[in-house]
Amino acid sequence: MMFDLNKHKKRVSKDVTILVKTFNRPKTVSGAIRKIRRFYPDIRVLLADDSQETVEINDGKTEVFSMPFDSGVSKGRNFLLEKVETPYFVMMDDDHYFNRRTHLENMLRLLEEEDFDILSALVFQRAFLRREFYRKELVDFYLNMEMEDGVLKFVDGFYEKTSAYVTCDLVHQFFLANTEAVQQMGGWDDRLKTADHADFFIRVKQANLKVGYTPMARVDHVHRRDERFSKDYEAFRTRMSEFRQIWIEQHNIQKIVNRDGRVFSAQEFIAQKGW
Repeated sequence: MMFDLNKHKKRVSKDVTILVKTFNRPKTVSGAIRKIRRFYPDIRVLLADDSQETVEINDGKTEVFSMPFDSGVSKGRNFLLEKVETPYFVMMDDDHYFNRRTHLENMLRLLEEEDFDILSALVFQRAFLRREFYRKELVDFYLNMEMEDGVLKFVDGFYEKTSAYVTCDLVHQFFLANTEAVQQMGGWDDRLKTADHADFFIRVKQANLKVGYTPMARVDHVHRRDERFSKDYEAFRTRMSEFRQIWIEQHNIQKIVNRDGRVFSAQEFIAQKGW
């Protein structure tokens, strides 16, 4: 029997809602929505915006919710999660851009067949040029985590690997998920305006949800330098230490071992740049 792509895309549009949280990047998020509509014109998209000025999306199918300024990424994601009425949702950042290989139908099939609760895809880092995108690199951000006696270890590896998927503990912030499973584990910590990534997947692991990624779908991670490094955005990205400290203390973490073996005290980890 031939694979009916249109039939499966219609199934995705019926059973999946896309959630996007944005902040002070109107050009970036507008481009992301256009890419979604190019490949999934009928899928429901919910957009939470806590910018100084709410972005306008006039495609007639995207619901834009204006939130109080600087509500934070976690509060925005939880707000959107509460509004999901479909059995599955896609969580994505406002700088994830769909392409012809962003096969949500592949992700949905695998999620159901292999009983995943959260399933990510391959993410390629790309830069924005005047006329086109170019591929820079595959972003390797799939890890396992071990936590014992106040020590959090980020470990390369996997629990199971096939040609279609890999199971692990931590994946990108672009993923397809079972709505009920994520709602029941509590979603995101509202206190974390940024630096929410590791905390979310620590709690996913504690809730015994099944996490993985598949190479059968891809998405682009796009930086528009005019917005990514603008004063209206960058100043709020530099607060990561403040919010990283919240989840470090929440989980009683005293020491962190990075994937490359480097060991940090909690305070050294809190002070470093990055996620």
